[in-house]
Order: sequence, then structure tokens, then C-alpha cells
Amino acid sequence: MKKMGFLVLVFFMGFLVTSFRVTQGIDEAGRAVVKAYKAGAKEKAPYLYNKSRGYREISSILASEADDVGSKVFAIRTMNAASKAITASFVEEEELTPIDDLPKVEKKEGMTFEVINLKEIKTKLDFIRGNKGLKCAPAELGRAEAFYDALVYEFRKEEPNTALLLRFYNEVNTESKVAESKLRVAMSNELECYTGKKITARKPSEEEEVRKEEVVEADQVEEKPEEQEVRVDIGEEEAEREPQLIEEPLKITARIHFDFDRYNIRREYIPILNEVVKTLKENEYVKVRIEGFTDIIGSKEYNVKLAQKRAKTVKNYLVKHGIPEDKIEIVGFGKERFIASNENSIGRLTNRRVEFIVIKLKEE
Repeated sequence: MKKMGFLVLVFFMGFLVTSFRVTQGIDEAGRAVVKAYKAGAKEKAPYLYNKSRGYREISSILASEADDVGSKVFAIRTMNAASKAITASFVEEEELTPIDDLPKVEKKEGMTFEVINLKEIKTKLDFIRGNKGLKCAPAELGRAEAFYDALVYEFRKEEPNTALLLRFYNEVNTESKVAESKLRVAMSNELECYTGKKITARKPSEEEEVRKEEVVEADQVEEKPEEQEVRVDIGEEEAEREPQLIEEPLKITARIHFDFDRYNIRREYIPILNEVVKTLKENEYVKVRIEGFTDIIGSKEYNVKLAQKRAKTVKNYLVKHGIPEDKIEIVGFGKERFIASNENSIGRLTNRRVEFIVIKLKEE
């Protein structure tokens, strides 16, 4: 009975630690979306803003399914899209961001993939993306792309979750249909978002102008005095100054963990590292600091070196996959800044980690 109680306690502690790690990432993703909203991205960059919101929702969904890695992957994507939305809000111009390639899917017994046609979805998104969908249906396109990426992510698993597949499919299918409908209306009616040409009002005929004057005279409208123009001399230098982007780093703590006394990267964390690579490649001015940590076991000197090796190994992975070394800083802290108890194996595993900290977002 005591053994059973101990096992339940260990399981419960492990659940709390995992929940802490996941929810922290979700909270940080949420703060990134809020920053984008405060920068005016909802109106000025609706495509990127809604894509970041979609990614944040997906991160929460995967967390609820105990997919720690997937939740972190989409938390990083949230930060990426939100930071781009902030930049786009300042320049008031959005650009399409990449979507994932189609995965190679093998049908397995007991799985109902027939309902979902990924190729058809990708074809529809490509049509919308290639035909001014960014201008005519930005919010719907952004959300559709986010859930398409989630669908691809789930399909790539060895054992995809059927319920999640259908949930993601329903979202991307609904949003893409609305986006396509808006786009076709814009195309058939030659709306400004599609043609790029402003629709000018028809010039009134002479007869209409005469009638308008007669109505004004009949109503005896009293003319308002002209408002005086108030001018403030701010100087030529101030007048010509363009709005500057204010550097305010968005932080997503993406963590990977290590076995005891090891610094090799565990296979399960490769998707997170790949997402970091993708983010750094897509954001020219984003740099990261990689911080290495250990648990409490061992001497201070040894653990500092071990923490440095962990950070170095992760840096080598990023460099190997095309990230310039000058975009990466590393530091090893060793046995300090613990985020969990060292009294049990689960807590010590949580402390044996590497974290990525965004240290620079943009520069002028």
C-alpha cells in the first residue's frame, strides 16, 4: 500500500513538473500575442496576428494532450509570427510566411485517413496564397495556415491522434473555405484588394449638380466659418524622421533536457531544435543566448563545464543546420537557477536543461 502511494506521489509530482514546463511556454506565447495586439497588429497585420493566435491555440491543445514537445514547438511558432506581426505593424505591410511541406503518410490499420485529403488542402491554400489572399482574406488565411501546420505536425507522428487530426482538419477546412469565398468575390467584382486599384466614385452629371444646388438653397443652410489651420513648427529634421522600431525582446523559453552526466541531444527534442533553426532563419535580426544548466549532483566546477558542453552541443546543432555563429551566444551556469526540486529524479531531470532566450529582436 505504501509502495502504491509512493508511485502515485511520484506520478503526481511528475505531472506537476511537466505541467509547469508546458504552461510556462503557453503563457509566454500568450504574452507575445498580447504584445502584437498592443502594437496594433490586429488591424495593421491581420494575417500574421491571426496566425500567431492560431499557433497559440494549437500549443494549448497539444499541451492538453500531454504533447510537451509539440506544445513547445507551436509556442515558438507563436513568438515567431507575433514578432513578425509587430514589425509589420510598424511598416504597415505584411508578407506571406512559409507553410509546412506535405508529409509522407502511410495508412495504418485502425486509422481513418480517408476523410482528410492533405494534398487537396495544400492546393487550396496555395491558390489563396498565390491570388491576393493576403490582401482579400488575411485573417482567415493566417488561421487556416496555422491549423494546416498543426495537421501536418500530427500526421508526421508514428501514431497520429485521430481526434486531433479531425479537429485540426475542421479548423483549416472552415477557414480556408471562407478565405476562398472572399477571394472569389473580390476576383469577380474586381475589388481593390484584388486589383490593387482604388474604386473611384462616379462623377455627378450637370443635371444632378443643379438639383443639389437647389436643395441647398431651399434648406437655407448656414455656412460654417472656416476653421483656422493650426500649425506647429517642429523643424525639418523632426518632420522627416521616420517611426523607429523600438527593441523589446519577446521571450519564449524553449527547453530541452538531458540524461544524467550527459550532453548529447535526445532524439525527442529534435523537433524543438528544428523550430529554433527555422525561426532564426526567418528573422534576420533575431539572436539567441543558449543557457546550460545541471542538477545539484556533482561539484560546482564540474557542473559548470558540463553545462557549457550542453550549450555548446546545441549551438553546434544550430550551426550545422545553417545558423551563423554570430547569431548565437552560449553560457553554462551549472548547478544554479533550479526550476524544480532536486529531491527526486523527475525534478533533477527538469533541472538538467538548456534554454533559448531571445536577446535581440530587431535593429535599425
